[in-house]
Amino acid sequence: MPRTAKARWLITVIVALCVVVGTLVWWSKRDAAPYALRDTPEVHLTVRAATSAYPEAQEVAREAELLLEVYVQRLQDGDAEELADIGAPWYTGREAAARDLIAKYGAQAGDPVQAVVADPVTPGLVSVELRYGSKSRQTLDLTRDGGVWWLAIGNGDPVKP
Repeated sequence: MPRTAKARWLITVIVALCVVVGTLVWWSKRDAAPYALRDTPEVHLTVRAATSAYPEAQEVAREAELLLEVYVQRLQDGDAEELADIGAPWYTGREAAARDLIAKYGAQAGDPVQAVVADPVTPGLVSVELRYGSKSRQTLDLTRDGGVWWLAIGNGDPVKP
């Protein structure tokens, strides 16, 4: 192999390794949600964005879908401590607020639920209307910090202090 061909091959290998290492570093640094959907109870939730002229509404609906599924599942499960865990960490009184939510909506969470995500008024803040079959409706406020959506339950400022 001529010297220039070896040099090209070496440069190609080095560039490929840099791309792979850079991708792995980016993947490990990205913010993953600190909550996850469990196997049970089963959640029957559809999420859609409210009619909007802004593409952000669809994006926010996709981003908040996991949080909304976890919320409905935790409501249905009836565990206030776990429901409080998906509340914004800088809020106080999350567990008491979670108990109130479970008492009011927990029995309906097993029914099909529709979530309608409103246009975000400001980046990182959005309201969601949950429709529990034909029984009732609930409005939730969501707040975002570091790429993670949280429930705004309890007492606090929706913008992280």
